[in-house]
Amino acid sequence: MEIHLPATYAAGFPHAYFRDLRDRDPVSHRDHPAWERGYWVLSRHADVQRVSRDAATFRNAPHPFLEQGADDDQSGTSGLLISLDGADHIKMRKLVNRGFTPKRVGDLKAGVRTRIDALIDGLAGATSCDLVTDVALWLPLHVIADMVGVPESDRRQVFEWTEMTFGFDPAVTPEQRAEAAIAMYGYADAMCEERRDHPRDDLISVLMAADVDGEALTQMQIDLFFLLLQNAGSETTRNLITSGMLALIDHPRELQRLRDDLSLLPVAIEELLRYVTPVISFCRTAAVDTTVGEQPIRAGDRLLMVYASANRDERAFDAPDRLDITRAPNDHVAFGAGGPHFCLGASLARLESKEMFEALLTRFDGLEVDADVDALPRVNSVLIDGFAHLPVRWKSIRAA
Repeated sequence: MEIHLPATYAAGFPHAYFRDLRDRDPVSHRDHPAWERGYWVLSRHADVQRVSRDAATFRNAPHPFLEQGADDDQSGTSGLLISLDGADHIKMRKLVNRGFTPKRVGDLKAGVRTRIDALIDGLAGATSCDLVTDVALWLPLHVIADMVGVPESDRRQVFEWTEMTFGFDPAVTPEQRAEAAIAMYGYADAMCEERRDHPRDDLISVLMAADVDGEALTQMQIDLFFLLLQNAGSETTRNLITSGMLALIDHPRELQRLRDDLSLLPVAIEELLRYVTPVISFCRTAAVDTTVGEQPIRAGDRLLMVYASANRDERAFDAPDRLDITRAPNDHVAFGAGGPHFCLGASLARLESKEMFEALLTRFDGLEVDADVDALPRVNSVLIDGFAHLPVRWKSIRAA
């Protein structure tokens, strides 16, 4: 199986194949058309955690992305926060953390619920929609835009650039992606110029004012973070909402337990994160000769941490293929497996998801999937697991 090709995930993550890998060949080697040495596939929970947490031995540079082929050049992402190591990563993370303090995230709660209710109210009179493009897609994009300070009038354009730059449409050419990225750089530059004269209480103003040991972010660093935030801030939440809601519909007993006791939502969301694992995998590069499991690894070797496999590892979870909304403890790796690159926006994604699931569970009567799930298109990606479309229908919508 060619793990670095999107076709491998066109029908969903191949859980049976990776179950066999965990048992038979947990650190397996694969050839790659662009990487001379190929790469190692880590399928077990313990190995994924070990590599993720040992940032001195396993580096994110040159980038943590699984390239699909010789024409899929990710070298332009080397300046992203997610691609930095050591002191460079620590310094930049301290700077951008100013925009993700518990207070800042907590202050978003009322606005998040207002956004959700507006999205659902917009469906008044209808009995069906696309849960991806009509609901789940918009919440995280609007929340990030609210945080950054993108005016309502500009949002559709910024969203279109985001989808073009980071989306998973195979029809979009590399040239089109580059043009969209340049447009987003220009937009971020203009926002910064405006904030210099008129500072606000938004993330762009916070990033411009932040400094660590007398060093501030450069304009290019702010531009790159603007791009990363637009994408990383939307994909995990979008796909957790859609795939997670589908999982609940497919497990009516768990769905009813949650409807009967909404206080279970925080624990249930952790289980949905484990069960659907929106981010499939990330790469690391060995900085020195080492071993993973019993497999020798040479300096310069690339390793693929497969989170979707680690989250179903029988060695880490009892009955891992069963959805249990009260599972505890739940040491899932959906936001990364620990270490300095643990997802910066995890608390925000949890907040958005909690509010959205509560609304879906309480406002829709008779919500069900309105399609053959096996025939639905999924995103064309080796990074993200999710649906491009998920038609649903319902009997009625309750008032907020």
